[in-house]
Amino acid sequence: MDGRMKIRDTLRHVSVKSIVLAIIVILFANITAAFIGNSFYATEKETLRQQCELNAKDSAREYDHILLTRVNIVTLVGRTVDSMLSSGTGSKKIEKYLVEQTNNIAATLDPTTTGLYGWVGGVYLDGAGWVPEDDYVPTERPWYIQTMASDQEITFVEPYLDLQTYTVMMTVSDLLSDGQSVIAMNVSLDPLQAIVERIAAATEGGQALVLDGSGIVVAHSDKNQLGRNYLNEPESLGGAVARKILADGEKQFDLNAKEGNFSVYVEQLEGSWYSVSLINADVWYRPLRYTILAFSAIVALVSLFLVAVFLRLSAKNVALQALHTRIDQEEKRGEALQALSETDRMTGLLDRVSGQNKVNELLASGSGGMFLELDIDHFKTINDTYGHQTGDTVIIAVADSMRGIFRSNDLCMRLGGDEFGVFAVGIVKREMAEAIIRRLFERLEKTEIPELRGEKIAVSVGVALHAGENAASFDALYARADTAMYASKKIPGNSMTFSG
Repeated sequence: MDGRMKIRDTLRHVSVKSIVLAIIVILFANITAAFIGNSFYATEKETLRQQCELNAKDSAREYDHILLTRVNIVTLVGRTVDSMLSSGTGSKKIEKYLVEQTNNIAATLDPTTTGLYGWVGGVYLDGAGWVPEDDYVPTERPWYIQTMASDQEITFVEPYLDLQTYTVMMTVSDLLSDGQSVIAMNVSLDPLQAIVERIAAATEGGQALVLDGSGIVVAHSDKNQLGRNYLNEPESLGGAVARKILADGEKQFDLNAKEGNFSVYVEQLEGSWYSVSLINADVWYRPLRYTILAFSAIVALVSLFLVAVFLRLSAKNVALQALHTRIDQEEKRGEALQALSETDRMTGLLDRVSGQNKVNELLASGSGGMFLELDIDHFKTINDTYGHQTGDTVIIAVADSMRGIFRSNDLCMRLGGDEFGVFAVGIVKREMAEAIIRRLFERLEKTEIPELRGEKIAVSVGVALHAGENAASFDALYARADTAMYASKKIPGNSMTFSG
């Protein structure tokens, strides 16, 4: 009774203007809650797609490294055996060579390897010493038949699941120049399996897999999926993913399935394989939903509190504090996205804007160092001759070489296209700068890109040294290095020029 009397007494002293203001404040609070909730959702959706893309690209980079290592071995052995055949070397010596190479592979790369083998000059040779049964016909085996039918330099024979070890195996093979001889090596795909399991485990609601061009699951974060052909499963999640990739050619898409809603990103690998990253959006957004529900509850409570405040004609407004808290959280999320946006997506290096800002910060603090500009020679010709995908591979190879040579505190950046920049802190003497750049040249000369068919990557470098004694800026150092780089362009092969 006393409570109702107090409310009536309070209402008696509240003006119409105060009531209208209270309604406006409540409406504004709810509209603001809806706006912030939508903003959170849009931001989280973009972060989800970026994470999915990052998972696929990181996986693809590791997959390609593993596959290329095996491809390079088979290619090198194939060329050597080709040369031995041409010079009339007998089968015994060729088999001895395969045994030596098999032992080297087991000692340095893969202790579980079954070795190199092949049909060479009309004779089956085996580097692991395996002696086939009498009814074994090499030319009727899948590794020989698929190699003969392939129009590729290196053939990735359709993978198969070893039911005893539950390991997916694959054969990499090379057709020799006589058109009949084949060198092959079986490869365990356990390293790929380890990669997909690690990538998936690092992302809430994440899955990772590798598909071959026929829809077979080569690796999957769920081992129960290994060896299945998704194209034969039209009703499954995997079947829907495989059709989108292999039939429709999709590289990034959202997928609604009975298992949930998924964001999918695809990167193509060597041998027409595909690195696929899936993230369950329902799982990914679960914390966001809890946040929005909690925020909505807070807004409702604040609204009720504001009504009470206006009814009591109070000047307090606790809603601002709750709103400031949410805005601060949004700003922190924006800062995290900004850090992600500073990185060039293809190479993982700094992009031009962030690189320029960081260099200017170092220069403003009095730091000296070497600024070099690097440009890939004949890059347009590479794109026109071998295709833009090969061009992207060359750009990534140059970025990887830079990361391998320069220190972690040096600023490596992609300035745009095939142009790169580096600010190496503390490198102010020409002799030291030359030694570092020559190591970079040596690394590039050792870089093998099969698509270039033996052609090596060559770069032109312009260098500007800054002792740190006088004021300087990124633009000034870049202009000096750029002039020197164009002088290097006139010199064939890897070359460097220092600015005056």
